[in-house]
Amino acid sequence: MEEMMTVAVTETFNFVIENIAADFSEHQKISEKSLSMLSFLFGFTAAQALDLIDKKCISHITSPSGRELFQVQRNVTEFHVCLKDSNYCTCPSFIYNVVKKDQFMCKHKLAASICFAMGLCKEVQYSDETVSLMLIGY
Repeated sequence: MEEMMTVAVTETFNFVIENIAADFSEHQKISEKSLSMLSFLFGFTAAQALDLIDKKCISHITSPSGRELFQVQRNVTEFHVCLKDSNYCTCPSFIYNVVKKDQFMCKHKLAASICFAMGLCKEVQYSDETVSLMLIGY
């Protein structure tokens, strides 16, 4: 039963992200319907994610070998790394709220997904070595 819920939430989330991409492409904003769905699915986490997008602190990182991830800047020297094609983030909230408490996604991963769908991420390319170091926390 729990796995069915996860699949349903994942499919609903993907639907919302597709709508956001279409909304933003056509109208340069997120529709009220999509905002309502985000709020329903994520509650206050959605507002936190949208705030991160407004702060323009999300980068889409690629490497020559094709690795892709997101970097969400926390402050001048600290950032969190989110994987592009899986639900993972290096933030403490991911461990405490997503892994241990069944929250679907942390604010960083949600913000990165929305920002990417809107085409607003800073695009950055790093070497494979640098991306590997980012993934292990250096």
